[in-house]
Amino acid sequence: MITGNRIIQARQTDLVKWLRMNNEPLKRAGRWWYLENHDSLRIQGNKWYHNSTGNGGNSIDFLVYYYHMTPNHAINLLTGFTSEYGLIEEKCGVKEKNKVITAFDFSSVSKDGEYRRVLAYLVKSRGISGNVVMYEINNNRLYQEKGTANAVFAILDEAGTIVGAEINGTLSYKNARYKGIKAGSLSGYGFNTGQRHKPCYILFFESSVDLLSFITLSNKRTKLLNECLLVSMAGLKQTVVDTTLKAFGYLTAIPVFCVDNDAAGDAFISRCLNIYPYALVRKPDSLYKDWNDQLCNVVLNR
Repeated sequence: MITGNRIIQARQTDLVKWLRMNNEPLKRAGRWWYLENHDSLRIQGNKWYHNSTGNGGNSIDFLVYYYHMTPNHAINLLTGFTSEYGLIEEKCGVKEKNKVITAFDFSSVSKDGEYRRVLAYLVKSRGISGNVVMYEINNNRLYQEKGTANAVFAILDEAGTIVGAEINGTLSYKNARYKGIKAGSLSGYGFNTGQRHKPCYILFFESSVDLLSFITLSNKRTKLLNECLLVSMAGLKQTVVDTTLKAFGYLTAIPVFCVDNDAAGDAFISRCLNIYPYALVRKPDSLYKDWNDQLCNVVLNR
């Protein structure tokens, strides 16, 4: 039962603690915290504000806005009445930290029996080749989530085991789409496709959508991606670069940074080149922000 006291408790939940507990990557700048994949969304205590859209509010508002939850679902999660996302439960007022879920369980993803929304979003809206999308679906790396219709990109480790999932919303809410990593996903790994055994090149992208856009563009240019493993970092994550090179590259693969045309991408490349000076850089044409922006202009003439 959702009482007035529970609503108040949910509104006052510390978002930073809740997000960190649920494996949402955050970074701090001064007194504000920021989502790693959304530099314009800032958080402090139970308050948040999205600079690029002007949206903001309390903790309940955040879960409704960012995760597309219903208010009741958000209240249940914020007050600890479910452990779906690895929440800390309370007994007799004492927090039991060992209740936090750390292992990823792919069976927790409610997979839909169809792919209509995923195909409509990726193919019709984003211009990605239907053959490219169906290849990932047929190889059990791309699903549609039941209820939300989110695109679920399965993250596989070097043994082929699913160790996480990158989520991309197919429906917009106030001109924003949910993007994130499923709680419990193994840190350091990202959605990947291509040559997984001893690749010569490992290409790193900021999102799965950019990754699939790059494949579509390469196919149009009849440029082969043989001996290449393509990896989504779901942001700009040094840990994904380091882990992937060790797990898949056997320390011999050449990293290729295929990130966005912006200051954050440039700074990331600069940091990575200090560690991997032999790496290559392959960015979208200067007219476009990212690989999907370039693809949309080529295919959809936007």
